[in-house]
Amino acid sequence: MNLPKGISYVVLAGVAGLVATFAIHQYITVKTRVPKAATGDVAVATGDISPGTALDGKWVKVDTWPQNIIPPNAASSLTELEGRVTKTPVANGEPILPSKLAPKGTAAGLSGLLGDDKRALTVRVDDVSGVAGFIHPGDHVDVLVDMALPNSTEHISKTFLQNIKVLTAGQIWDQKGENKPQVVNTVTLELTPAQGELLNLASNQGKIRLALRSPDNLAAIQTTGVDTSQLVDDQDRKKKDTKKTNSVEVIKGMDRSNTVL
Repeated sequence: MNLPKGISYVVLAGVAGLVATFAIHQYITVKTRVPKAATGDVAVATGDISPGTALDGKWVKVDTWPQNIIPPNAASSLTELEGRVTKTPVANGEPILPSKLAPKGTAAGLSGLLGDDKRALTVRVDDVSGVAGFIHPGDHVDVLVDMALPNSTEHISKTFLQNIKVLTAGQIWDQKGENKPQVVNTVTLELTPAQGELLNLASNQGKIRLALRSPDNLAAIQTTGVDTSQLVDDQDRKKKDTKKTNSVEVIKGMDRSNTVL
């Protein structure tokens, strides 16, 4: 079938347009294509995990993450972690790393995390003595005591333990007499036997308070403590200092006088 010459040109132009459109589409697709990032499996915590917790499906799930953000040596399956015990806190959504785990075979609970020469001792604190709830497992604290001096009406405040590791921070129910149970804040510290004896005595003889340390501050500073008389004397001295006045000697001929400023 012979088409009119004008129609042939129209058909040819249409075919050329379709080819050009397809070619441009392919070119743009290739240029704007985003390479698919490699992914991998990583085991992450399903909630905040405390030290001494035995891991299982309740605490761990497997997510798919971009390979380039998965930490080295991170666990990739539940099988690797079944029964392993955490030795440091793990935050919700955080990958489970070997550095967060106690050696294989460690039993659940704090006992498996303590060194051969360490003991775990729990003491009660309130919102003030416990740094208003800002103390968390893994932090280090100094322990101060405020107690009465023997055979005296004076009190002494003294830092008697320094750079002590916090194992747990939580709450317990305490039943006092006929009153309803009350929530009491507690902190469990990692101590040597000798330090445990000091803390036990101090907590019964006076009131203890915890001072939070910077993780980079490991220095031990020896203090003599301060008693009531020193505190009062220091306040009296400050009051006297504020009462001191400055004066200027004025000389007029043979006369001398002091003028208070």
